[in-house]
Amino acid sequence: MVKKDTLSQFQSRLAGLLQSANQGGGGVAAANWLAVEIAGHGFILPLSQLGEIFPWAEPHLVPHAKDWFLGVVNLRGALCGVVSFEQYFGLKSTQNQSDQDAMKTISQHQRLVGFHHSLELNTVVVIDKLVGLKSKDQMKPTDLDHQYQDSQGLIWREVDLHLLSQDSSFLNIAK
Repeated sequence: MVKKDTLSQFQSRLAGLLQSANQGGGGVAAANWLAVEIAGHGFILPLSQLGEIFPWAEPHLVPHAKDWFLGVVNLRGALCGVVSFEQYFGLKSTQNQSDQDAMKTISQHQRLVGFHHSLELNTVVVIDKLVGLKSKDQMKPTDLDHQYQDSQGLIWREVDLHLLSQDSSFLNIAK
């Protein structure tokens, strides 16, 4: 129950920040991204392209789907595809093997982050850890496209969910 309350509190706080940002609330409007961790890698997802954050739900397998498409789940009455960015982007985990094994067996720590309904794609992405909110003021671009470095030297890769939702290789889940 504690984990559920924590997720609920995080969602409430995030919803409040988003509402304040949309209304031009001072300082809060600077939040541009939700920072998450996937396989030990930092990602930033544009807040305007995000939907709801859900606790882990075991997906139902879809036959003949690509490895990165984990299946489908029913979330609040909507059937959503579950995508592993770890597999889609071919990430090498920064964790050692025993940590990887532990993560696979402790999926209840993972979250599902939904695409915003305006993208017209019932899809959620599996994330390992919610890090928090980031703003462009806190980041500086690196030499690589869509990557930023924060004040602590950590690298964050931006994923444009809108562009992804239009990408034919992402939309084609069949093997």
